[in-house]
Amino acid sequence: MVIYGHIISIHLPLLLVSVKIDLEKQTITAICAELAQIRKDQEISQQRLSEIADISRSGLRHVESLKYHPTLYTLLKIARALNIDLSILIAKHTQK
Repeated sequence: MVIYGHIISIHLPLLLVSVKIDLEKQTITAICAELAQIRKDQEISQQRLSEIADISRSGLRHVESLKYHPTLYTLLKIARALNIDLSILIAKHTQK
């Protein structure tokens, strides 16, 4: 909220967009971290998973290290390669 004399300006829409983006980033970060943990639990190497998922190893490494947020298509390819239902992970991390 900004006060200019008698005028009060509230930047609520911008704040809501910012909060929504942060929540989306948190959700994607949580999903990426869980997919990485599932890969490790299944004892699959990054190289092998990247081959099964048909993505580059460096791309998978970036997803797992959270260097960038992948597209939904990339997440779907990784989840399918791990025999995981991506919709369940999305629901799990968005219902908080």
